[in-house]
Amino acid sequence: MRRDALRRYLVFRVKLIEMLDIAAVRQAAVAGKLSVPNPVGRLPKDFADSLRTPHLSWFALLIDKNGMDAIRLWSELFPKHRPQINETWKRIKPAWDLIRGFRNKAGFHADEPRAFFRARHEVITHHQELAVALEDFRTLFSTILYAEAAELPDFPQAVDEFLDEMEAEHHSKYSRVEFKRYLMIP
Repeated sequence: MRRDALRRYLVFRVKLIEMLDIAAVRQAAVAGKLSVPNPVGRLPKDFADSLRTPHLSWFALLIDKNGMDAIRLWSELFPKHRPQINETWKRIKPAWDLIRGFRNKAGFHADEPRAFFRARHEVITHHQELAVALEDFRTLFSTILYAEAAELPDFPQAVDEFLDEMEAEHHSKYSRVEFKRYLMIP
């Protein structure tokens, strides 16, 4: 059971780092520090607005009970932090329907035009609540990340063993350097 949880956590960590990468590029665009040549004259703000879509969609994937279900996974692997995890979920929960609706209608999926643009409008209208939810999640993840060494001492070995299995199965080599950059292998 723990082995399965650690492997789900491995996937979670990869998806989370992808979300953080999207957030970093989005912040660079918001700050006007992103210069991307494009044929239609889009501005950094346009890029930031576009990157909001995968950013929120990734967030929904991490939280959704039909996705990574981070709240349950964290509670399972980090029981000492369960009160903080539950408290953070209580603060995120009011924005959850908006985030999931956006993901379903305008994010990873695209609904009929009215629902699509309504979902986008709701995200713009409620951007402050979404920013708070994202920040609460980021803050909790920082706590969890720092707790990994003490509370998941078997995680690096679990990652390495899983990569060995995948290498044997696919007859190819997985770069341990990449997983070091994900902060999963010391």
